[in-house]
Amino acid sequence: MGKLDGKVAVVTGGGSGIGLGIAERFAEEGAQLVLVGRTQARLDGAAEQLGGGAIGIAADVGVESQVKAVFDRLERVDLLVTCAGGAVFGTIDELPAQEWKALFEGRFFGQIYACHHAVPKMSDGGSIILCSGIAAAAYVPEYSGGAALCGAVNALGKNLAVELAPRGIRVNVLSPGLVEGTDIKNNLPPEKLAAFWESTVNAIPARRAGTARDTADAAHFLATCGYASGIVIDVDGGWTAT
Repeated sequence: MGKLDGKVAVVTGGGSGIGLGIAERFAEEGAQLVLVGRTQARLDGAAEQLGGGAIGIAADVGVESQVKAVFDRLERVDLLVTCAGGAVFGTIDELPAQEWKALFEGRFFGQIYACHHAVPKMSDGGSIILCSGIAAAAYVPEYSGGAALCGAVNALGKNLAVELAPRGIRVNVLSPGLVEGTDIKNNLPPEKLAAFWESTVNAIPARRAGTARDTADAAHFLATCGYASGIVIDVDGGWTAT
């Protein structure tokens, strides 16, 4: 018997990276996975990999009507993990503000949309895990907009934890540091990536980047600890402790 047997778990950004790692961990514990992302073929491959009746539903989480359509297909939701990713880098004077706006639409409003449509499907014992990032607590070069986004998600999680407590729904925030296999490598030009990666790893006491499994283990704790609510867990190898 797994700790999540019979639970319906929706994971946005579940087709790859951190989201897929969390979905794998939840599947091991018996959860029924619903993966949400932009690319149906990728979701289908991830669902086949997970087995156990997992399904993938293509949607852009930054578009509320598409998020609503996902939850309209579900009778209930026990667990919601909002891991749809994305990152943009650039100095405040050089990067077009529109790029920060697009990031907020996908990664911040996308989480609001998911919560808005998932909560009516949840009952006592439900759990929501939002995803932010350690940029809210540690300096990341040329990522000031992302830092603001992560701080906003942390505040959202804490407030929702209080708001939804009378309904028996717990809300927590997973805050990953540098993680292998995420979109960051696709959002920095090659001439900047190597230097960024090396300097960041050197700043982490663990002297390595994290893995999707590292973050998935933390997500599993948040999903199963009935007294954990309103907390932000930095999974960063000690980065924010320095």
